[in-house]
Amino acid sequence: MHKGTSFSRMMRHKATPLLIILIVLMIATMLVSSGIFDGRPLSALFTRGFMSSGNLLNIFYKLAVQAFMLCGMAAILIGGNIDLSIAGAAGISSMVFAWFVQNTPMPWGLAFLVVAIAACIPGFINAFLVNKLGFPPFIATIGMSTIYAGLCNVMTAGNNIDIGNQSFIAFGKANIGGFMPWTFVIAVVVLLIYQFILSRTTFGRNIFMCGGNPAAARLSGLKPNKIRTILFVNNSILATFAGIFFSAQIKRATPTGMPNSGFDFRVISASILGGASFRGGAGSIGGAFVALMLLNVFENMLNVLGIQQYWILFASGALMVIALIIDYVGEERRRRALLIAAVSGD
Repeated sequence: MHKGTSFSRMMRHKATPLLIILIVLMIATMLVSSGIFDGRPLSALFTRGFMSSGNLLNIFYKLAVQAFMLCGMAAILIGGNIDLSIAGAAGISSMVFAWFVQNTPMPWGLAFLVVAIAACIPGFINAFLVNKLGFPPFIATIGMSTIYAGLCNVMTAGNNIDIGNQSFIAFGKANIGGFMPWTFVIAVVVLLIYQFILSRTTFGRNIFMCGGNPAAARLSGLKPNKIRTILFVNNSILATFAGIFFSAQIKRATPTGMPNSGFDFRVISASILGGASFRGGAGSIGGAFVALMLLNVFENMLNVLGIQQYWILFASGALMVIALIIDYVGEERRRRALLIAAVSGD
């Protein structure tokens, strides 16, 4: 009976259908891109197209960067807020890091630490705008994102900063078996830590409470503004990690790389598809990561199959709209359920 209950609960989880779709999509892409229908041997399933080591490496590189952004974004959405400045913050952090590495004798590990500490500043700015000045998080953070994107170009007059530090480049390119980067392994460890924090700790439960019902959270003695500040600062630090890892992969810091990557909107879509809500109080890191893998595999499938780029852009936008619709429908169902419960209680 207990097993049946656990299975039923798993099947009702938002991530379960996404995982099924992901598996089906991966198998279909493997079959079509391998060339076995054109007479190639079955071994081509694991050596060509989608399953080629170069293609898998490309997928995992992107996931490694996006996973850091996902942890912060999922947490802040669960807390009832949103941060659209992460791509800009990641961009300017990577530019500052690259400048330190190229123009000072500072070891890249120390430069990484200094920039990560300095990354708290954008988070405190966002928290100040929202907590003290009363700006809606959407408006405050999108404004700061534009400022950061502009500063990235001002720093170098729009030029890239090439990174020649070989140990840093080796760190960014290190992989297991030629297809899985070590940066991805680090990202998975971070994902597990954040999943544990959100699901198993008092602080995680407080985030859910502040996101779901801030008024009740205040009455119970919590401080939503303090938790919001922690989440914004956390988001900026994780964005910095993402930006520096991205620079390690491409061997340079570019003022347009992160702001124009679209990674921020992808992690928002993944968080919502994985169970988070724009209104807060719901979501999980695990579900969001499954959704993130689905979005990346879907885009990669279109590339592998030779679909033109503007159709890929169209599909990415459509998935974002679908995520918003799912969020709206889910919120309406929860609202109706609460109304029915309230009426039944009366």
